[in-house]
Amino acid sequence: MNGTGTTSGLFALMTSSSMRLIMRFGVSGVTTTLAYFVLTNAFVLSRMMTPVLSSVCAYVISVAISYLMQSCFTFRVAGHSFDQVARFVVMSLAGLVVSWCVMALSVDLLHWPYLTGAIGVCVIIPVLNFFLLRGWVFAVRGRREQTVATGESE
Repeated sequence: MNGTGTTSGLFALMTSSSMRLIMRFGVSGVTTTLAYFVLTNAFVLSRMMTPVLSSVCAYVISVAISYLMQSCFTFRVAGHSFDQVARFVVMSLAGLVVSWCVMALSVDLLHWPYLTGAIGVCVIIPVLNFFLLRGWVFAVRGRREQTVATGESE
């Protein structure tokens, strides 16, 4: 068996619309995370705010950045609606609750090292967010549904 079949199959997977969507989702997530980190540090180092307030403000700003990145870049939604923004905020708050629960379960109940919970959050939240963004936040019923679900332009 030669490597050509395997290589072409891998190439087809890497260039499929689903893979491109996942890659754009990752770029958006990394960008948002970096924005949060830079903003938190900028607020703290400039002595504008306490570390906790800096983190909260940076989180709120990063949620806005995340919405713009996910809607415009990842899922390429043509228009923004109040319903989409509201669903995005609900999803973000749900993610916050899930991350708190995972950490509380890991650290307080199971007495595992906090790093275990943090790794769990880093895996669970992006997967949960991807499916919620694709199937609920940016889902459009009707003829564009498949287009929005894959993030491809018409």
